Amino acid sequence: MARVDIDRHEMRVRFSLLERLATWRGEVLVPLTAVREVAVLERPVSHARGGRTGLLISGVLKIGIWGLGTEHRQLVSVRRQTPALRVRIDRAATGHGFDELLISTPRAAELAQRVASPARM
Repeated sequence: MARVDIDRHEMRVRFSLLERLATWRGEVLVPLTAVREVAVLERPVSHARGGRTGLLISGVLKIGIWGLGTEHRQLVSVRRQTPALRVRIDRAATGHGFDELLISTPRAAELAQRVASPARM
């Protein structure tokens, strides 16, 4: 499962070996100034849509890039029974090839509060 850490200036997502193979990256750094919206999704698997490159176990697991062939791309690592942090970002400000991260973590609610808080730790 991906590990998400947040400090005063950025969010860092570190991927496991399986996730690295499916996403083609070991980690993603997102400046908090590039975050446009943050939310917690209780059933995240259904929120990844469109064409994809990555790993799919229908209804259970999605890892990779979703939204191929559309203007809205998602970097996804979600599992059926684990809530996810949904972070919409400014693609131009980050230089990443996606507009949204969907990352399952048991700490999704806590992390969403930290991203949204002006006094980040």
